[in-house]
Amino acid sequence: MTQIKFYETNKPYGCFSNFSKHPIELNNKRWATVEHYFQAMKFENTSFEEEIRLLRTPMEAAIAGRDRNKPLRKDWEEMKEIIMRRAIEAKCEQHESVRDILVSTGNCLLIEHTKNDSYWADGGDGSGQNKLGQLLMEVRSEQPEFNGVFYPPLQCMEHVADKEAYLSEQQSWLMSLSEEARNEYSRYFKENR
Repeated sequence: MTQIKFYETNKPYGCFSNFSKHPIELNNKRWATVEHYFQAMKFENTSFEEEIRLLRTPMEAAIAGRDRNKPLRKDWEEMKEIIMRRAIEAKCEQHESVRDILVSTGNCLLIEHTKNDSYWADGGDGSGQNKLGQLLMEVRSEQPEFNGVFYPPLQCMEHVADKEAYLSEQQSWLMSLSEEARNEYSRYFKENR
């Protein structure tokens, strides 16, 4: 199975990162990033929720959300994956380009690749649980446009026998994406063109 690893927002598939600059609206509030929402929900209905929502960067939100001097909600362990999924769904519903890029990954295994996290990511060596990747794949499979087909850039497909047919199929697929998604996809792979 083809793997797609992501982590940094300025690298291919960076839009899957919780730090990507795709604001979401949930709970009648605007959140600058998924990370802001996720970290704030650790303290739902407290002053810390709003404090985190208003922070300038996702890194600031992450640091504030990990502060164990703040009272973590009692049901956090039971709710954290539900909250993350809710945020991913909102991001895909509210940003056509993210949804299109997610669907464009076909049946590829999505992996948040970093040594910094062994729960949401792969731990950097594959030993982590990759929960973020799993949730993204679940949300992907529920999209009406999902067909399981993945069209990587031709430069990644040296073994393709009929390159002309592949390019034609890839071009048709690209044109089916929103303009914003085409631009994002092209930006990811511009160094390969």
